[in-house]
Amino acid sequence: MKSETKLISYFLEVIMAVTFIFGANTISYGQDDLQDAIVTLSFTEDGKTKIIQAKATDQDGIPIEDLELYFYVQRTFSLLPIGDFFNATDENGIVEILFPEDLPGAAEGHVKIVVKILESDMYNDLTLEAIKNWGIPTQVDQFEEKRSLWAAAANAPITLVLSISGMILAIWFIIGYIIFIMYKIGKIKADKDTQFIEEGYFKDIIERS
Repeated sequence: MKSETKLISYFLEVIMAVTFIFGANTISYGQDDLQDAIVTLSFTEDGKTKIIQAKATDQDGIPIEDLELYFYVQRTFSLLPIGDFFNATDENGIVEILFPEDLPGAAEGHVKIVVKILESDMYNDLTLEAIKNWGIPTQVDQFEEKRSLWAAAANAPITLVLSISGMILAIWFIIGYIIFIMYKIGKIKADKDTQFIEEGYFKDIIERS
């Protein structure tokens, strides 16, 4: 009975080892065998409806089906996702999304549209950017709107700028204070060493006399 149990245990260990080896080789092969996809963007307008179309093909010009693309609009501090949660290409390698109608843009309504391929099993990561005047224009004379977090222009709110600047100054003050303390400690040590040398020198003179 014990011999059968050992045999079964040994057999299971062999299966697990073989599975691990082949699985690791498969993962390594998948990472090294990624290809470059070719993605082209086109933009169409029909009244208030704005459509972004992306077409993905391989190096041979064959449409890529079921390739997930991620669509964003550049904001002040991050990328704002647009479209559906999953945006996969069809059998023709095409995927379309609707651009939001109420998205603020720069002073003239310009927005930066970003399309990405991320963590695909077959294709390398890719980032495409395009600028369109599809946003709602922000009024230049409205300071608060220009300085808001959601604004497309790279103008952070004054409170945020002041707080970050204060933290940076505080960090540099602490670093400078630490350097000053280290300098004082070194100077005190040097003065003590000089004092010991002088005391020893005069003591030696006294003993000789």
